[in-house]
Amino acid sequence: MSKRHTNRWSSVWKVFLLDLISSILILAVIQNFFLKGLVFQNPSILYLLLLLVPAYLFFIQDHKVILSQLESHRHSKRHSYKFLALKFCFIGLLFGASDPVIGIENTTIASKEGDIMVCLDLSRSMDVKDIEGISRLEAGRHLLKALVSKLSGQRIGLCIFAQNAMIELPLTRDYDRFKLMVSEVNTDHFSNQGTDVGGALQTAKGTFESEKLNNVILLLTDGEDHEPESNQIYDSIANSNIKLISVAIGSKSGGPLLKPGTASMRLDDAGNLILSKVNLSFVKNLSELTNGVWFHAEERYPATDFILTEINLSSNGYLRDLTFKIERRVYLYTPTFSPCFFLSLCIVSIVIH
Repeated sequence: MSKRHTNRWSSVWKVFLLDLISSILILAVIQNFFLKGLVFQNPSILYLLLLLVPAYLFFIQDHKVILSQLESHRHSKRHSYKFLALKFCFIGLLFGASDPVIGIENTTIASKEGDIMVCLDLSRSMDVKDIEGISRLEAGRHLLKALVSKLSGQRIGLCIFAQNAMIELPLTRDYDRFKLMVSEVNTDHFSNQGTDVGGALQTAKGTFESEKLNNVILLLTDGEDHEPESNQIYDSIANSNIKLISVAIGSKSGGPLLKPGTASMRLDDAGNLILSKVNLSFVKNLSELTNGVWFHAEERYPATDFILTEINLSSNGYLRDLTFKIERRVYLYTPTFSPCFFLSLCIVSIVIH
């Protein structure tokens, strides 16, 4: 090999030595972060680092061609720098995609005053399919999922009821969990049927931690087969900071009731179909007794804008800052740093040329 080629390969080995030292330093830094609790949320992404092996082989073969064709060693040096730039850019992007997490940080979000407790009717009449081919319960699910997607920090809970009432999900800001619970509940939760709205409101009212805040109870019911009214709980809500938003679900024409656990329609003693219709007068009267508001939902995907407006109005427009501790993600640094690093080295290599 000529002296000139020897000098060129010598410059290449110097670049590889620089590469080795840089790689060792990077591994030492990563190891130090591992000791401090660094965790990769998507560690399988890092297996792509194995692609560096064929990349090195390709670089060596390509470099041989360059050495055999070019006279100036600056071209080979620029080729080496570009390879290192691409390598570290590739490594940085993989680290970013693997979602590194280390430590805990505080984050603050703005939250509306007050909490929201949903009272969802699970009596058998909610299975009646009189809303564009789907059941009243399914339409209620659509409404609740659409509504919770538009909330901005409020806590929300779920109270289910028929003749009895129970808290299925305490007040939470975990909206995904709320959607999951709404999807899972059905009319088989209660063996004792009926619609005790008063008992449900009493149970929901007891979940609010502060009576000073402007809390909201969102009632979804068809108003059918309700138990004797309890004016005591209605008066209690009317005289409190709780706003009752009642949603009557079902069509005015109604639909046939089904026998429990079957697809057979229920008949009366005369052999006629037993129809279930939404009881708008009950829901309207309930709103008057509690100083609340009411809406009628008879679409497959009921609109939520009016309900959301009432929820926001109940907060009087005030906001409070809520601080949470969350995992501190650092994936933003490597994708941002790597392209800048790559561009800088490319500029350096061009200047050298």
